[in-house]
Amino acid sequence: MLLGIDVGGTHTDAVALTVNGTRATLVASAKIKTNHADLLKSVNLALAAVLREIDPASVTQLNLSTTLSTNAIVENRTEEVGMLLVPGPGMDPMDHRTCRDYHVIPGTMDHRGVESERLDEGAAREAVAACKSRGINTFGLVGKFSVRNPLHENQLRHMLCGKVNPDTGEACDRADFVTLGHQLGGALNFPRRVATAYFNCAVWRLFGRFASAVEDSLKDHGLTCRVNILKADGGTMPLAYSRSMPVQSIFSGPAASVMGIVALTDIFLDSVILD
Repeated sequence: MLLGIDVGGTHTDAVALTVNGTRATLVASAKIKTNHADLLKSVNLALAAVLREIDPASVTQLNLSTTLSTNAIVENRTEEVGMLLVPGPGMDPMDHRTCRDYHVIPGTMDHRGVESERLDEGAAREAVAACKSRGINTFGLVGKFSVRNPLHENQLRHMLCGKVNPDTGEACDRADFVTLGHQLGGALNFPRRVATAYFNCAVWRLFGRFASAVEDSLKDHGLTCRVNILKADGGTMPLAYSRSMPVQSIFSGPAASVMGIVALTDIFLDSVILD
């Protein structure tokens, strides 16, 4: 049996389906008003309503769509992030500034992935120290051509996550979380990777707390099934993976609506979808 929960802007919907080949049968459903101050409460209420009609042991998979990350960004409830950029010559990286602690580090990787200027690790350490002096401990690390060669991003990551500071020989003050630009996609779109890295860090802690609360809630309800989080492209990712890539959940609510309507309607031409 499959469970689906969509935490929407107005209502939280939950359904339970049995699947036989290509045929799905609706077994139970619930609709409750979304509590924006406590999205987990909405999930719990929807779960409880559906599980009153089915055996939790029969559930093999739960797909969850949440507006948590989107709401946090819109409502300016994200945490501050330290952004370390290695753009090299060309575009002005300040045109794509995402936050206050936005530092441009000297170093150049050309479009072929060949290093033409070594990373200025001294400047990088000064930038990290400036961020940490303001209590910032999540970092986005983005090089312009890192998808061709992630050397500079990896050097910055080691600086933040390594065990020993090579300059002092002392143990590093490790960052809580880092996002590497080259792990976000393979396209040569530096501004997009800067923005994506920033938002991934900005919602990371909030989303992680939500994910932990969801896991605890599932245990309380006797569910041991696989849990997937819906992505903005209509696909899914495992809950464990979503902890490191929460930015993928942004706009998953609209994606859930579109994918649901497409599944229920024969759409052969351009169409207007009203949710």
